Amino acid sequence: MNFKKYTALACSLVIAVGCLTSCKNDNKKNDSKDDWANATYYNGKHVDQGYEWSNAEIVGGGFVPSVIYNPSEEGLMYARTDIGGAYKMNKETGRWECITDFVGTEDWNYMGIESIATDPIEPNRVYLAAGTYTSQGNGAIFYSQDYGENWVKVDIEAACGGNEVGRGTGERLMIDPNDNSIIYFGTRQDGLLKSTDYGKTWNKVESFPTTGGYSEDGFSIGLTWVEFDKSSSKKGEACKTIFVGAAKGDEIIYRSDDSGKTWTALPIPVVEGINPVLTMKPIQGKVSEDGYLYATFSNKVGPNGAGYGSVQKYNIKSGEWTEITPPVDYSCGYSGLSLDASDNQTIVVTTLCLWSKVDNVLVTHDGGLTWDGFWNPETEEDQYELDISDAKWLDWQGQLKLGWWMTGVAVNPFNPDEVTYGTGATIFSTTNFTKLGTGEKVNIKIKCKGLEETAVFDFVSPLDSDGAPDLYSIMADLYGFKHQDATIAPEEHFGDFASTSLDCGMINYKAVVRTTKDTNFGNGVWYSLDAGDTWADVETLPEGIDKASGGQAVLSTDGKTILWQSGVLDTYAFRTEDYGKTWEEVQGLPKDSKLESDAQNPDIFYGVSGGEFYISRDGGKNFELITRFMISSFQFTVNPFVEGQLYVSAGAAGLFVLDTATSTELVNITSGSADVQSFGLGKSETEGGAPTIFIMGEANEEGYGVYRSTDNGKSWSRINDDTQKWGNVNPRISGDPKVFGRCYISTNGRGIVMGNSY
Repeated sequence: MNFKKYTALACSLVIAVGCLTSCKNDNKKNDSKDDWANATYYNGKHVDQGYEWSNAEIVGGGFVPSVIYNPSEEGLMYARTDIGGAYKMNKETGRWECITDFVGTEDWNYMGIESIATDPIEPNRVYLAAGTYTSQGNGAIFYSQDYGENWVKVDIEAACGGNEVGRGTGERLMIDPNDNSIIYFGTRQDGLLKSTDYGKTWNKVESFPTTGGYSEDGFSIGLTWVEFDKSSSKKGEACKTIFVGAAKGDEIIYRSDDSGKTWTALPIPVVEGINPVLTMKPIQGKVSEDGYLYATFSNKVGPNGAGYGSVQKYNIKSGEWTEITPPVDYSCGYSGLSLDASDNQTIVVTTLCLWSKVDNVLVTHDGGLTWDGFWNPETEEDQYELDISDAKWLDWQGQLKLGWWMTGVAVNPFNPDEVTYGTGATIFSTTNFTKLGTGEKVNIKIKCKGLEETAVFDFVSPLDSDGAPDLYSIMADLYGFKHQDATIAPEEHFGDFASTSLDCGMINYKAVVRTTKDTNFGNGVWYSLDAGDTWADVETLPEGIDKASGGQAVLSTDGKTILWQSGVLDTYAFRTEDYGKTWEEVQGLPKDSKLESDAQNPDIFYGVSGGEFYISRDGGKNFELITRFMISSFQFTVNPFVEGQLYVSAGAAGLFVLDTATSTELVNITSGSADVQSFGLGKSETEGGAPTIFIMGEANEEGYGVYRSTDNGKSWSRINDDTQKWGNVNPRISGDPKVFGRCYISTNGRGIVMGNSY
């Protein structure tokens, strides 16, 4: 996923993590309990606010560059994403749980995870290198002593690029397997960093000879992985032999045999027909217990652009390389790499950018002499069965794949039948991997439940009626979904293009409209009359608008009239009653207005321009000015249960109601009791009562958060705590008009967050 942060109206959720910028570095083998207790840190203890937070289930939806098993505690497993934070597998439920939801919008850059390190000696310890873009300044190292429940944040003098080119390389953050107080971090621009006190302080390894010196598509790649030869020292002593990959030129892997005091460059492995100095980039490296460094190489670090590469093994004792590239008769790079802890001769790799066929997971059981794969590289016969029943939308309109951007693969150190790998859309895992090549199909299943990594643009929840879905949504990459049940992953996505707006008939939920500015997709205003199952483009565009231009389209509540404000600046809105066969320009509404439709009356539409409110009572044909608001920056929405009633938010000025049937005045219903940055309306607590109001903002002097009111703004209750901030939250929250207490929150990387009261 390569989608940048929203800026307009973004709410600022304050991170509850302190900066531990300097600690005494005493090189103790065990850090003091006082060091932890006295540090400024994030406390993972939840405050019961009467709410359960989860997601509208999609199951993945974004790039998972790496999955990491802990080698000494069975079932302990982590995953890192490029914009959606870090996850830990819950052993009991089999679902992923995000361990970075304490990060708020003002610190959104920490949701891109450059690397994860899980401690092989004390499995309770885990470390994150966090930072989405190097352009946002320095990243940070987070460390935890309790499996990610509590964290200390340590500022470092290095930038991270969790969502940049090269995010699928090996783990840059690695713990010495013999002395776990020692940790190395290979950065993109600032060389090799080292901590000798369990991550509390970090210093540059001055003896390391390079910062990388290679950029791809404008992004610095730097150091790509760190690996230790565990056999080079005794337990409790620092490993003597260390390897570091560097995307450079004529020196691409460095070796130290004196615990990092001095370094030498390894010879570049030879690949027939390829100039290794110009093309070989070390993507991942792993050291086996029998004295070999295995490495994958590609001409581009990816996840895109790899055209060719190789797999090599290096004899640590003799210093010689041997090429063991699988005999795949297609051009591709190689990326993912994992070793079977129970068998030194078993190595698993993934291809990279094998678009001409399909990317593959390959295995050798004899140290690279022969290879087999999910599809056999010699016969091209498929040797797997792929079960996507947990997320049927992955069929992607009949183009089901083993995956793409398969940069991270891991063999379970306690169960070689379980091989897990990330893709550009989900995580897959096997149940019988050792059967590969025996004639029995390898079973591959989704292993991504609980991990949600979509960048959400908008959503709408229709009124209650027979068969109405919980939610329609639009988003990056996956385009959008209909959630018939928000707790179950949809079977289909909307497909084809990213949308700029979404609406449905609030009463006639089967009528849906969305817009796109992608000129490859017709006129750019698309509609569905069967609840999003099928879509059609409007037949024509209004006169004077000759291409798809995005903008905003809204539907009358009965789904029969579309109003469209195109994305072309300095234009008027248009209306159609025949799905684009004919259009007419609306009258009385200024150019470039924001639109809304009444949820109860199909003849009523609203428009806003600057601080002026307009209404149409004839199906959008004619608008008239009804009032002016003295505040220019605000949000507005309709009361879904009352005809002619608008709610308007204006930050610290509070929340207002405009009842167009009886008044032209905006009435402040909060009287300064709430600072409303974004809001939405949901089902009332009592039949016929006021809608439940959900806000992102502040009330009761309790700090920034998510609040609700069931008495029309007279009182507020906070419904999240500081463990529940979800990273880069967009300024979009909505209640569900069908389910009391339910709300939805839009994020850029954590999917659609869903709250339910209990």
